[in-house]
Amino acid sequence: MAWLSAALPYISAASTAIAVGSQYQQGKAQQAALQLQAQERKADANAAQAEAQREAAIERRKARNLMSRARAVSAASGAGASDPTVTNILTDIETQGEVNALNALYSGNTAAQGLRRGAQVAQNEARAARSAGLLSAASTALGGATSWYEKYGARPDPVQYVKTTARRI
Repeated sequence: MAWLSAALPYISAASTAIAVGSQYQQGKAQQAALQLQAQERKADANAAQAEAQREAAIERRKARNLMSRARAVSAASGAGASDPTVTNILTDIETQGEVNALNALYSGNTAAQGLRRGAQVAQNEARAARSAGLLSAASTALGGATSWYEKYGARPDPVQYVKTTARRI
């Protein structure tokens, strides 16, 4: 049993070292997870913008097709391409198509901006998680060192202890 009491300081130090390492690794793991989340949000933002651009192109193509159909119908009815009514209809179709395209772009840009803000928040959280892990590890190390010193570091002088106790009696 004497060997156990001799080993206690080393066991205490090893336990503190393991706790410090664990807290440091937890901080790093949380940082990595949050950085991955930030990367995913950035990718989602790029995808949202690309989708919006595709939607805008579709809206413009719809407007062109509708204008082509309107020209064909007006020509079949005998109206001229420069007829004011036909011109107004074609202008309205073109305008509405461009409005739809711009709305799609705006919507995609807004979604992308929100996702990029979320990515920035995740990156800030990642830095904070790493700092928290480091501070927690440092706190545990200092607490363990203090506890170890209190238990095993400062031993009272046995002669002084006997003298102090003898005076009390």
